Amino acid sequence: MSRKTKLIAGFLVLLLVGVGAAVAILGTRSAVVEVDTAIVRVETLGVAVTASGQIEMGERGDVFPRSPGVIEEILVEEGQQVASGTVIATLEREPFELQLKQAEAGLVQAQSQLAAIERQEPGSGDLRTARTATDVAWRQYQAAVSAATAPGGPGPMSAEVEAARKVTLETLRVYEQAKVAFEAARSAHEASPTPALEGSRVAAEAIMLQARDAHFAAQQREAGLVAANAAAARQQALAARDQAHIGYLTAKAQQDKLESTDLSPERRAARAAISQARDAVALAQRNLDESALVAPVNGVVVFRSTGSAIPGAPAVKPTTGTPVSPQAAPFSVVNMTSGQFVAQVDEADIARVAEDKKAIIRVDAFPLAELSGVVTRISPIAELTATGGTTFLVYIEIDEVPAGVDLRDGMQGDAEIEIEAISEAMTIPIEALFDEGGQAHVYVLTNGQTLARTRIEVGTVTETEAQVLSGLEEGDEVALSGPTELTDGLRVRPAE
Repeated sequence: MSRKTKLIAGFLVLLLVGVGAAVAILGTRSAVVEVDTAIVRVETLGVAVTASGQIEMGERGDVFPRSPGVIEEILVEEGQQVASGTVIATLEREPFELQLKQAEAGLVQAQSQLAAIERQEPGSGDLRTARTATDVAWRQYQAAVSAATAPGGPGPMSAEVEAARKVTLETLRVYEQAKVAFEAARSAHEASPTPALEGSRVAAEAIMLQARDAHFAAQQREAGLVAANAAAARQQALAARDQAHIGYLTAKAQQDKLESTDLSPERRAARAAISQARDAVALAQRNLDESALVAPVNGVVVFRSTGSAIPGAPAVKPTTGTPVSPQAAPFSVVNMTSGQFVAQVDEADIARVAEDKKAIIRVDAFPLAELSGVVTRISPIAELTATGGTTFLVYIEIDEVPAGVDLRDGMQGDAEIEIEAISEAMTIPIEALFDEGGQAHVYVLTNGQTLARTRIEVGTVTETEAQVLSGLEEGDEVALSGPTELTDGLRVRPAE
């Protein structure tokens, strides 16, 4: 085959291929494709937060022990229906009885301490007695001072001094008589100087002189005794004064001590110790009285997993001998007649959730059922998820359970909590919204058979719907995304 022939043949092939492609394109353009469509509506658009969670059936009462202990006996079976006040389990009483005895002993000791302090503190009678003793001692001291400084010498004369005084007086009397006799003898001798009268005069003079000397001697002895007695009496008076002063100082010191004694701080401390001891006794008595764990509400008993006393050991359900503490409830009682959904809302969304907001709940066990509810409580305490995220528990009370839905405690599901409601919003299904280069558009069905690509302005977008601010009219029909790629001018037929 010549080169010219080959070129002609190749051209014919290309021509046939081009014609075939053109035919195929025209055939595609002219084919009618079935698509799903939706009508643009004006309605109230609910904006919601979605969170996973679980069902908690009815009124729940967790059974906490008042203080750490060990389960001695479990009196019910898990799942058993009980009434409020039913004893579920008992704790070993012996440790609580020992705590009570120790608390009572502490109270007795505190009371004894206060009694000892009150015995040390003086009363009003003690103060009056001390003041009287001080006053008496002061008067005695003043009297002793007066006696020690009185003119004429202190104190009475002794018996020896009194006897000497009598002797002095007697010798004076004898001396005066002898003196009178001597004067008479001398006068007689002078009147008649005879030898006989001379002898009488001389004898009388000698007697007089002896009496005089005896009197002088008596006087000297008396004076010596008086002087000695005065010195001794003064020493006694001074000693008495000093002793009285010591007595006064002692009485005054005792009075000052009593008046300055202030045991109020010790008394307040002792009374505070008594108050604390009484609280300890009351607490120990309550722990003993409440060593029996009772159902707080009517319902079904649920055995809760408790932490093991051994670090790192797995949690186990309570049995006889299981240690328990107030930090974890070993049992719960659940009333199965009503329920709530506890949703774990992410911290990024929790600020938009509020009480009394409506919610739609779907549980995994009944995927076709929608349960309505209302938010009743939001926990202020954060919860950590298994993946390290932070959530907050939101409690949703279920309004009514549809027929055929048998809710059970612990069922998993999701809740859509309404956080905003936009009234008079023009909406389209989220499947009708397309985006290309940051520009939103939809495909509007025109004349019931051709798609027209239309730019729109989008407002709020939820998981199922989008708000259209401009570009569409209520009643417009838009195509939804599906297996067929939608293009401008595509001929379609709305699916039945």
